[in-house]
Amino acid sequence: MQPLLGREELATILRRYFVQGDRSPDVVAPDMPPADVDPAVIDELLARPDLHDADYRVFGHFRDPRSTILDVGANFGYSATSIWRAGAAAAVVSFEPIPTYAPVLAALGDRLNRPSRRAWLDRWRRRKRHEFHNVGISDEEGVLEFHLPVLNGDRINSALTTAYGSPDIESYVENTLFFARANGIDIRSLRMHAFRARVTTLDSWVSSRVSKVDLRNIVAVKIDTEGYEGHVLAGAQTLLRRHRPLVMAECGHSIPLVGDIMRRHGYVALQRDGDRLAICESPSGVNAFFGHVQHFASYRAIGLMA
Repeated sequence: MQPLLGREELATILRRYFVQGDRSPDVVAPDMPPADVDPAVIDELLARPDLHDADYRVFGHFRDPRSTILDVGANFGYSATSIWRAGAAAAVVSFEPIPTYAPVLAALGDRLNRPSRRAWLDRWRRRKRHEFHNVGISDEEGVLEFHLPVLNGDRINSALTTAYGSPDIESYVENTLFFARANGIDIRSLRMHAFRARVTTLDSWVSSRVSKVDLRNIVAVKIDTEGYEGHVLAGAQTLLRRHRPLVMAECGHSIPLVGDIMRRHGYVALQRDGDRLAICESPSGVNAFFGHVQHFASYRAIGLMA
């Protein structure tokens, strides 16, 4: 049996892959592993009483069913379902490039958009609650190479999938160990699987009008793309000007490009306190929130800000 891998061993493997460009068989997984969940997980996610991340409590204030939240880096749907479990009535559009999660996210849409027995009334009243696009989001259209960690030969750590070629190795190691502890996994091997996927920009996607969801009121954008958050926002400049949505970007306060784009568009940093947000000069935590000053009055009206 292979020995357990600790921080140093994991860091060495990741440096070989990301820094040295090593593509030896002990570093690279040539084939895409199977998904670690199947569509049956949707009912479990929708029924859970808790949120996968307390930061998602803020989305519960978006109770207008005519509004929309964009979920960039959707994984297998736990972020979208947490948004609704927090109390949001907004529609959610999910973007995820990992191909093996496409059936799961498609099943989520089928489950939530299922018509009632009064189909004629649905056509008039019913609004689509979820939409999924099997595509990555970037600062330009094209094809990107994504990097997916594989533990013990067959367990994917999809939450750390990234198109960013120079991730912070220390953080990547810590997040890998956190995932292993949370799932009861003893890490005996770590290899990276590279796959290529189509990417677009949020601005291009909106202007293409391919969506069947009402996009007249995009109230929030959640971004979890493992270091690629700035590129996502760079491709959403028109969206930011027109809608000024609340932005939640993982580690956004430590990514210079994120801060630059937010300031340029009149946004300020916010910090979560319970289910509310407040202006903060030095935000902390995993997720960074940014709000546009012109929306502060409406945020106070719905209880999102004090």
